[in-house]
Parts: sequence; structure tokens; C-alpha cells
Amino acid sequence: MSSLRYFVVVVMMLSLAACGEPAAAPAPQHNVPSVTVVRPQRRDAVRSITLPGDLVGFYESALHAKVTGYLKSIAVDKGDWVKAGQVLAEIEVPELRQDLDRARANLELQRLTYQRLKKVRDTDPRLLAEQDVDIAYSKWAQAKAEVDAIETMVGYTKIVAPFDGVVTGRFVDPGALIQAGGGEGSDASVTPAATEGARGHKDSGPVVTLANIDKLRVYIYVPEQEAALIHRGMPATISLQEFPGQHFAGVVNRFAHSLDLSTRTMLAEVDLDNPGHRFYPRMYANVALDLIRHTNAVQVPTTAVELSGDTQFVYVVRHGQLVKAPVSIGISDGQYIEIASGLTGQELVVSNISPALNRGERVNAIVLSEAGASVHSRGGEVASAH
Repeated sequence: MSSLRYFVVVVMMLSLAACGEPAAAPAPQHNVPSVTVVRPQRRDAVRSITLPGDLVGFYESALHAKVTGYLKSIAVDKGDWVKAGQVLAEIEVPELRQDLDRARANLELQRLTYQRLKKVRDTDPRLLAEQDVDIAYSKWAQAKAEVDAIETMVGYTKIVAPFDGVVTGRFVDPGALIQAGGGEGSDASVTPAATEGARGHKDSGPVVTLANIDKLRVYIYVPEQEAALIHRGMPATISLQEFPGQHFAGVVNRFAHSLDLSTRTMLAEVDLDNPGHRFYPRMYANVALDLIRHTNAVQVPTTAVELSGDTQFVYVVRHGQLVKAPVSIGISDGQYIEIASGLTGQELVVSNISPALNRGERVNAIVLSEAGASVHSRGGEVASAH
């Protein structure tokens, strides 16, 4: 009987247990998100600008006639190399020769007159007033000045090279009437096509054009926004379409210190050595200028920086948590941006910032190395990913 009661009690207890609350299931484990992080790089941060440029001869001149006459001879043609002082062309002006002969004859007359009057005055001062002798001397000096002036004009009948260089254009032939011209507005870059219709009856155009191309000037026009950053010695890299894949180093040698009113740009010049005369005036160039350079700057990808109004920040992984780090930025090349302050360069910075990230959130950091391999980091410890 006692055994039966015990069995009933056990059955009742099991029934009551079955009717009670079910046992609690273990709490599910939340997955910790992973983020890609990078270590800041230290390298030069450079703000640069690339501008179109034009090559011109270091010296260029359009040589015009100073006197009017017929071209007697021309000793050079396009492509000829000449030396400073070499006679390039000669103009025949018969009237000048006649004027010179007349002036020389008058000079001789005035010299003799002065010498005779002076001799009379020295012999007996009572025979001639001293004023007459002074007037004779003045006429002699005036006649000499006239001879010197005409001789100078005769010298202009010869067109002489002002510097060593190459003839880049020849625009007249012997026998052509050459008008005295030149002056303001003359252009050394005048082309044969611009004067072909005037061959044989030139007006005031140049006889020849000459350029020194041992060294070239590269003209660039700097926009107003960057003009204040230009200085002598600024590094420049020159590339030309005719020499693909090649780059030529130079520096800014001079600039105008003034902007052009019509374009709001400032002319700057980069000198380019031309050994072997490989480069020609009027070639087109691209010139890259290093406007600002900060050496050994801390840089991160531009995608790592959040720009919010006047504030900027990045997310840093510290001990497995996201930390919001305010930073100040500097130069950006579009791919990387300089961190002027806020980072030491040893942090693990989230490479792609997004609104889904929350400060204080626990994450797994996947470090992307420079070689492209990834490593995992938990709690600030970095381990290789296999």
C-alpha cells in the first residue's frame, strides 16, 4: 500500500512539472560587425596644378629695316644658324650715299673756314672779331654732327644679327622694296603665310625673324586663385606631346607680379635647357607646378574622413571599439588627404566611413596592408588572417 502511494505522489509531481513554465533557452550571441581599417601613411603632401604652356625661344627678334630702300642682298634663309654681329641682309639706299657725300663736303668746307679765320685772329686780333671765329667753329661742329648722323643711317642699311641663333623666318627676296618699319606691335612669331602675298613688295614687315633656342622659355598663365602661391624656384615638371612618357624637370624662373585684366591670369616662365635643339618654339607643353609641399605628412584615404560643416572626424578602432576622433585636414590629391592634426600615424583608421558606424560600437578590425593582404584585429591585437 505504501508503495502505491509513493508511485501516485511521483506521478502527480511529474504532472505538475509538465504543466509549469518551459525552461528558458540560452540567449543568442549577437555577431560583431567587421570594418576595414588602415594605418595612416607618412609621405609628402603636395598641392599641384597642371597648366598648358607654350615654348618660345629664349630670345626672339623680328628684324626690320630702319631705312627705306631696295634689298640688295640677303645672306641667310630659314633654318640657318648665325652668330651675333653677322650681316644677314643689306639694303641699297642711293639717296643716303649722296647725302653722306654732300655732308662730308660741307664738313670739309666748315673745317677750312674755321681754321683760316682762327689763323687770322691769332695773327692780328684787330682784323677779326673773336665772335666770328666762334661762329665758324660752331658751323664746323654742326657739319660734323650731320656727317655722324648720316653715317649712322648708312649703317642701318645692313641688318645684323643681335645674338646667336637660328633664322626662323625669311620674308623678302633681293630687289624687293623695303619700307622702314617695325617698332611697337612687331611680332617675332610672324609666319610666312601671313606675308606670302606681300613678297616682292614688302611694307613695314620684318625682313627675317631670329630665335635663340639653346634654352627655351615655357610660358604658362597661372589662374588668379593660385597666383599668390607662385615663387621663384618652384619645382615644375614639363611634358610634351612629341615626347610621350618623358618628363623634364625645371623651376619657375620669373613671373610677371601682375595679372592680365582680360584673363585674370599671371604670366610665369620656366626655363627649359635644349641640348641638341630637340625642342622647337611654339611647341605645346603641359606644366605641373608643385604649389605647396608638406614633407612627411600623415595621410589617410579621403574616404576615411567625414566632412561635416566646419568639423572633420575619422573613426579609430581602439580595444575593439569605434572611437570618433576629430581631425583637421590639409592637402588632398583626391585619393589621399593630409591629416594636419588629430592623429599620430599609429592608429587603426576605418578606411570607409559611413552613417552605419556608431561611436563606442564593438567591431572586428580587418587591417588592409599596403600589399593588399588583410589581417584581423580584436581588442587592439592584430593577427594574420588565413
